[in-house]
Amino acid sequence: MFQTPGCLVSSCDNELVLRIENLRAYYTSKKGIVRAVDDVSFDIKRGESVGLFGESGSGKTSVALAIMGVFDRMSRYYASSSGDETTRHLWELRDQARKKGLTSSDMNEVLPGVEGHIWFKDKDLLALDEKEYRKIRGNEITYVPQGSKKSMNPYMTIDYQTAESLWAHDEKRILQERQVIRRVLQALDLVELADVDIRKDFKPTQFSVGEDQRVLIAMALITKPALMIADEPTTGLDSGVQQRVLAAIDLVRKELSTSMLIISNDQRLIEWTTNRVAVMSAGRIMEFGETNKVLKLPGHPFTRAFVMSNPTMEALRRIREKGLVIRGIPGSPPDMTSPPSGCRFHPRCEYMVPLCREKVPDYREVEPGHWICCHRYEELPEF
Repeated sequence: MFQTPGCLVSSCDNELVLRIENLRAYYTSKKGIVRAVDDVSFDIKRGESVGLFGESGSGKTSVALAIMGVFDRMSRYYASSSGDETTRHLWELRDQARKKGLTSSDMNEVLPGVEGHIWFKDKDLLALDEKEYRKIRGNEITYVPQGSKKSMNPYMTIDYQTAESLWAHDEKRILQERQVIRRVLQALDLVELADVDIRKDFKPTQFSVGEDQRVLIAMALITKPALMIADEPTTGLDSGVQQRVLAAIDLVRKELSTSMLIISNDQRLIEWTTNRVAVMSAGRIMEFGETNKVLKLPGHPFTRAFVMSNPTMEALRRIREKGLVIRGIPGSPPDMTSPPSGCRFHPRCEYMVPLCREKVPDYREVEPGHWICCHRYEELPEF
């Protein structure tokens, strides 16, 4: 069985690769402004793997798109295609605010776009222009998207596609073709793709889904990035293929000491591949801490409910030993154009009191390295 990776030496130091502070990412829709990410803060250390764990629609992918610097561009594109006059006006206000160095609060408006701080190697990515961002995107920060079949060009060979980011960031044109070919072979070999000498000339349609996923990982690591973001890397794969993809991710991390952000709603994937985990619901982080602690002894009511709604075999054993009942989370995720007041989870929380409806809980450190966003954390029964 694939084992949960221990803390690498490089992941146990205090050097931060990424620090996110008060991040918000809103986009426009026909119903109004969607608050996809709202006041999110966490960090990733050098060589560490951090998970973003939560139900679909909780804002996990929006965090990744904000880090990659493409959230605004994608949001604006879909907004412009709608032809809605109100939407166009909101984006115009957004542009005016940025030119003046103002935020939504300064403008006293709820505006679309990304605000806050994303610190990468002491640079605030949100303060960079597009030219500066391109030097980092796909080079120092890379992204493994969800769904391999939609992420690769079916008409181009995988060696060409794997090498694209190397050529794109070789501004001084110092790379030679033989060097690039060697790097491509090394990357494909690292993710344990069979017969790479021959199959590098194959097209994506000639590979299985699991092999495609490993090729995407090779594409993301060929530049030897400081941070790799993997968005639902095992979705739609059977158990055996999942194991091979997870093994490839773990191998990359050990060989290259690459920091990772793993996005998933799969508890087993998060448990096996991450050191720390941020649990998200309705655009906010509800709990953040060491993965083993958060998943085995969840403190926030949402984390408890989410773990119990789709437990691993280990979690199932613990739940039965404690006489708890396995059940789904009641109700549906909130409409993020009009999110609940107070705690975002209170309409579905069995421990809700009036204070939960009236006031947003503080995001506080309840133990060293363990953060909770809940008014009633100290009063909850033992899990």
